[in-house]
Amino acid sequence: MENKTSIKIIGEIASGDIKQIKSKLQLLEGVTSVKIEDGVIIYELNEWASDYDVMVKIIETLQELGFDGEPLFEDEYTVEPKAQDEEEHQDEEEEEGGEQNEHNHDEHNHDEHAHEGLTCSCHNHEEQKTEKEVKSARKAKIIEISASIVVFIVGAILSLYEKTERASQFVLLASYVIAGYEYVFAGVIGIFKGKVFSENLLMTLASVAAILLGEIHEAAGIMILFSIGSLFESVAVYNSNKYVERLKSLTPDKVTIEVNGVEKKVNLNSVKVSDIVVIKPGEKVGVDGKIIWGSASFDSSAITGESLYKDLSVNDVVLAGYANVNGAVKVEVTKDIKEGTLSKIESAIKSSLEKKAKSEKFIEKFAKIYTPTILALALLLAFIPPIFGGDYLSGLQVWGLRAVMLLCVSCPCALVVSVPLTYYSGIGKAAKNGVLIKSSEALEKLATTKAIAFDKTGTLTVGKPTVKKVISTKKYQGKILEIAGAVERYSNHPLALALKEKVGEITAEVTNYEEVAGKGVKAVYNGQNVIAGNLKFLEENQIKPIESKEVGIKLYLSVDGECAGLIVFTDEPRETAHGAMLELKDAGVNELIMLTGDNREYASTVRKQLEMTRSYSELLPDQKVEKLELVMEEVKGKTVVAVGDGINDAPLLSRADVSVAMGEVGADVTIDSADVVLTNNDLSKVPYLVKLAKRTRSIMLQNIIIAILVKVAVMVLGAVGVTTSLWVAIGADVGVLILAILNAIRNRAKII
Repeated sequence: MENKTSIKIIGEIASGDIKQIKSKLQLLEGVTSVKIEDGVIIYELNEWASDYDVMVKIIETLQELGFDGEPLFEDEYTVEPKAQDEEEHQDEEEEEGGEQNEHNHDEHNHDEHAHEGLTCSCHNHEEQKTEKEVKSARKAKIIEISASIVVFIVGAILSLYEKTERASQFVLLASYVIAGYEYVFAGVIGIFKGKVFSENLLMTLASVAAILLGEIHEAAGIMILFSIGSLFESVAVYNSNKYVERLKSLTPDKVTIEVNGVEKKVNLNSVKVSDIVVIKPGEKVGVDGKIIWGSASFDSSAITGESLYKDLSVNDVVLAGYANVNGAVKVEVTKDIKEGTLSKIESAIKSSLEKKAKSEKFIEKFAKIYTPTILALALLLAFIPPIFGGDYLSGLQVWGLRAVMLLCVSCPCALVVSVPLTYYSGIGKAAKNGVLIKSSEALEKLATTKAIAFDKTGTLTVGKPTVKKVISTKKYQGKILEIAGAVERYSNHPLALALKEKVGEITAEVTNYEEVAGKGVKAVYNGQNVIAGNLKFLEENQIKPIESKEVGIKLYLSVDGECAGLIVFTDEPRETAHGAMLELKDAGVNELIMLTGDNREYASTVRKQLEMTRSYSELLPDQKVEKLELVMEEVKGKTVVAVGDGINDAPLLSRADVSVAMGEVGADVTIDSADVVLTNNDLSKVPYLVKLAKRTRSIMLQNIIIAILVKVAVMVLGAVGVTTSLWVAIGADVGVLILAILNAIRNRAKII
């Protein structure tokens, strides 16, 4: 069967690529022959094959091989192959049977935004639209509000004259419809969808009641102000959730890889671990990897929050999201795209929006009870008091207006929106400064931090020990480094790495190698039983150590049951460590604790140098957890934070109330198990984090107190008849909402 459609290959093609592409395409079901001429694939199909389906498969195959394809149509086909992640998402939806997850926020309903018991119309799911669509919708909304205001003014002017007073009522009613038609519709539709107690319904009932009571101008005013408040809220919520979308712009769609000395452009998603990616000046880095050739300056501000450029060269790590400022480099990919830094940040940000703080959960539960309670009170207020008056209908007019006022001012949207928005703003602010907070619950807990336990090596210190001094007995003089280097050959402990760097390339073979976590190694070298480890390890093996007054991290060496000597290492504290401890004390953190496997003498020296409260030394990973639990018992009711970087810190981090991982060079398991990740290993971000948490909590409490006080005051004044103006009610409701939103988002602008 002849085929009218051909496909142009997008990307640089070598002769070997053509052969590979042809062999792959000929295996596709329905394809009878394939030829490639001038970069264009011309293919023929079986009679039963679908041209459309085969085109999709061909383009997908090209993408798998690092190319892309563009159909050259002779008819009116359109081909839009699904990306892999879209297919996976579709599969997940099919498996769920259309059910929504816990935090889905009613994704398929573009009229309402659910808040567990309160439904709020103002978001309109802008976060699921493109920026162009959002701006277009926002522009249309502004035009609607402007039109309703103009019509309202015309109606108000007409109401001043007796001859046009009746006409003014129709004009004001038109203003009401323009401003509020979507909220009335959403409120009514919400009833049929099981969302009876929604803010839309409250506003609809209040405004319709006002119209029935002859207060059309106030009903129109209600909807105009409500529309303005909703638009304002919509903008604030959209901006607070836009960070994840901005992350996607930090990586290029295509990158240049080098294969057998030949460079070619490929899709980012097709890059694999161990591929060599060429990054030229001005290009964004799309992968996590290690530089194997060249040097350049990189702008890392989007990931780490650091304004200064990083000068990186061979063996240095680059992360997805960096931007090459100058110089060309070749980077060996070390992580799959889906496991890379940027993917983890995106995943964590999404997670942070789903994991709610206790205060958020409380407000949602409160709204669930509060809204029907207010409706019941409004009905009672409208119909019960007139019974005790003279004229029931006249009383109904008076008390009905008070009930309408109660409905207008009662909407809890200021609470339901401002509390999560406050936390989102704090999380977004932190992310811009190189601090990744995975949940608003973690941010809330950090506000009551009383103690912080730090791992020492790699956290408080640089994590790159250097050999300071070698001490040996006369028998083994000049042989300590050689023997220790041989037995530590297979270890990846920081001391072993420092030793191998000092000794150089080691070729000596050892047998019966055994590494004991937190203690040291055993091996047979040149027929001798060798032990290299800490003091505790020697004592466990009944070996008496030689004396030394040197201060530092000590690695003891024994040969055939006799201590041959020791190597003293030093690991310098991070530049920001001391300042961070002082700032934490100023922030009200009373207990600053160091946990380390190093000897007591050296731990004490580092503790005093950094002015920390106390230190626990010579600890195994499980013993660090025990010490942490002691601290948690001491400050019961307050938050205890753990900060670490290595794989051995994962148990410690998982046990703490809030865990903080050093993310730039930290182990994946540590980063995954932590509540907070410092993307640039800057310890000054720890006090920043505590201060941000306290400030966020303070703003949240301010919003709750202001909203409740204002609403209760207006409710009481309206119920007793001091004021029955619906303008006061709606002004209080919308005013509190706008004030709460402004207060919430100021967290993003404040420099802490």
